[in-house]
Amino acid sequence: MRRSMRTLRPLPAVALLALSVASCPVNPATGERQLILISERQEIEMGREGAKQVEAVIGLYDDPDLQAYVDQIGQELAAKSERPGLPWSFKVVDDPVVNAFALPGGFIYVTRGILGHFNSEAELAAVVGHEIGHVTARHSAEQLSRAQVAQLGVGVGAVFVPEIAQYSDFLNLGLNLMFLKFSRDDERQADDLGLRYMSRGSYDLREMVDVFTMLGQVGEAAGGSGLPSWLSTHPDPGERRERMERAIAEAGGPSAGTVGRDRYLQRIDGIVFGENPRQGFFRGATFLHPDLEFQFEFPTDWQMQNMPHAVAGLSPQEDAIIQLTLAESSSVDAAARSFLSQSGIRAGSTSSQSVNGLPARWAYFGATTQNGSELRGLVVFLGHEGRVYQILGYTIADRMGTYDAVFQRSLASFDRLTDPAALSVQPRRIEVLRLDRAMTLEEFAERHPSTVPTTTLALINGWDEGAAIPVGERLKRVVGGVMPEQ
Repeated sequence: MRRSMRTLRPLPAVALLALSVASCPVNPATGERQLILISERQEIEMGREGAKQVEAVIGLYDDPDLQAYVDQIGQELAAKSERPGLPWSFKVVDDPVVNAFALPGGFIYVTRGILGHFNSEAELAAVVGHEIGHVTARHSAEQLSRAQVAQLGVGVGAVFVPEIAQYSDFLNLGLNLMFLKFSRDDERQADDLGLRYMSRGSYDLREMVDVFTMLGQVGEAAGGSGLPSWLSTHPDPGERRERMERAIAEAGGPSAGTVGRDRYLQRIDGIVFGENPRQGFFRGATFLHPDLEFQFEFPTDWQMQNMPHAVAGLSPQEDAIIQLTLAESSSVDAAARSFLSQSGIRAGSTSSQSVNGLPARWAYFGATTQNGSELRGLVVFLGHEGRVYQILGYTIADRMGTYDAVFQRSLASFDRLTDPAALSVQPRRIEVLRLDRAMTLEEFAERHPSTVPTTTLALINGWDEGAAIPVGERLKRVVGGVMPEQ
């Protein structure tokens, strides 16, 4: 029942003060009061839901030993933090970008891309400790709480009343949790906490400085990924490196802690470096998938992206999408029935017309979005090698006439992949070698050729190209990954 506005009364000042104090507890990691309207249980639930989406959309790197190693390092550091009782998890996502991120509640991820750029266990501990710091300082929970205060209404209600969460954009965070941008003060605080946890873990603190050196050198060269680069979410590595150097000096200088260079390099020996073409790659506007043995053509000039769960293209005007995914049904007819029977989907004309000899079921459809917009599209379900694929093109209703022929051509391009070069393509991998004599990085590259430039070798090894590297040192090179000719 709606209450008259006249029945509402402002809270007394004493009540407001009590609410403020109750909502601003002292954080045990930072010693500061925080505006927190989200309980630890809710924080964990949001993080757990976000983690499910991260792992479904981005995917985990397929190396159980490496996953166990990263989790072990993280668990040991988290146990020494101020929130050891959280359901901490530390996982490697299968993405080439140089990054790491933390979700609320203790769900922390590093990319295989950043692992390929580390050169010691202590460097890994520095970044994991930093991300633990974001969680122990409750930076995400504080941001979300401030957002609730800013918009009150459905935002606050959605957090505390799960039944209405589905109607609130505020709680439909999903992957957006990983795109939260912390303030410079938050980042500095996470750096300080990361240094604290490194010290408690008996790691060499100077390795955090080396991490910032590497991140500064990586720069913005992290394109072609669904994840943001470290530099897009973390400010100025140069300033932070200098700040950490001062912090270490003020603490009495670095201790002779654990570096773990050899141990770490042995763990990442063989890790995939850069994009993995086995998971699909583009040759112009054509998408080729060696493992699933198919190819598919997008319209030229469209923006395309390959993700673990789908490959999609966006029109230049950003008013139409074509998306290819695997369907969960066992036959094309069952998949079509399942799709067209969804709530909000209106079935149009259907037909059974094969695509390049593959069984297929076509259907036009309409749909209404949550904000009332009308969409129209074309979908085809195809059977290939025991799998059913769903390819759909859709646009706003009044543009369907413009895109109908475009959708038909693209959806009908699905075909078997038979090109031997494409079928046999392999990813680049890091190989770790021990020097049998002293040499420069340039000499190393001549003696042990790589499929990346020497400048890249210098970056991932942490050595200048002309520096004299002592005998017995372990160095990375990058092998394999020759792509089919364009």
